[in-house]
Amino acid sequence: MAIRLRTFRDHLSTPYASFYLIDLCGAAEEGPPLIDGMLYTVAGWMQIGQTVSRGRTDVRVESWDADPPLAPAPWVPAGEGTYLSAAGIVTISGDEGESSVDALVLGPPHFLYGVRVYHVPPARSSDSDFWEDPQRAHVLLRFWPLRDPFDPARHALPQRSPEGSPRPSGYVPSMDWPVLRERTAPPPQDEPEPDVTGDPYPWRTLSEHRRSTGIRHALNPEGAPVYSVRRHDLTAFGRQDPGTSHRLTAAAPSIVTVLADDGDLLTVRDAAPAEAARVLAAERAWPVS
Repeated sequence: MAIRLRTFRDHLSTPYASFYLIDLCGAAEEGPPLIDGMLYTVAGWMQIGQTVSRGRTDVRVESWDADPPLAPAPWVPAGEGTYLSAAGIVTISGDEGESSVDALVLGPPHFLYGVRVYHVPPARSSDSDFWEDPQRAHVLLRFWPLRDPFDPARHALPQRSPEGSPRPSGYVPSMDWPVLRERTAPPPQDEPEPDVTGDPYPWRTLSEHRRSTGIRHALNPEGAPVYSVRRHDLTAFGRQDPGTSHRLTAAAPSIVTVLADDGDLLTVRDAAPAEAARVLAAERAWPVS
């Protein structure tokens, strides 16, 4: 039975009857656009149309470990497709630049996800003269992992300019990722919020802290020990974003997964086998001379 892993909820102003789902970080992949019902999907972002313009949209986004069941009434299916996410972490944005301050971890980066969209059709009033709620739409997006299309030759390029062609890496795709499993660790304790005394934008600082904390907990569902490293202590295969894995060159040369970043300081945990396999494949594809 499919298990819901994480849920995101927010609302946006939607003056033009649509909003966007975008990767929080990571470069977009190339691919043909897909259109189905309310969904218009291209690599790295998705446009979701709906019936309400010049109003607001309540958005719920869910990540599941497998193809989820149909949502119950009053949700009505309104499209289905796939979404190739470079980051594995998404947020929502409106037509006029309004963005959510929160984010949702779908799963691993460089993964192909299935997506199904639902909405609540506006109901007419008893006299059929107008909609009961003409300025509020409700949308539900459910995502689940389909396959691991990671390619070390494209997705783990060294930051330096590579010389020659990549070598065979022997990478074996995997669906056994910690972030695709139900949380087994006890609920994390509330962390102290940063001191915003004298901060000209305290709300933004606090919102970014809460978002970063939520992402860090979602990327560590089994409660593995965490520690801090400097960014320059990691090998430079690909971007060092949350959810990605890299070799730690300082002290013991282990492989770690980034959970959060604060400038040069990164919060990491030891990488799981599926996460480490990508790093090993990158090293075989792009050997250091």
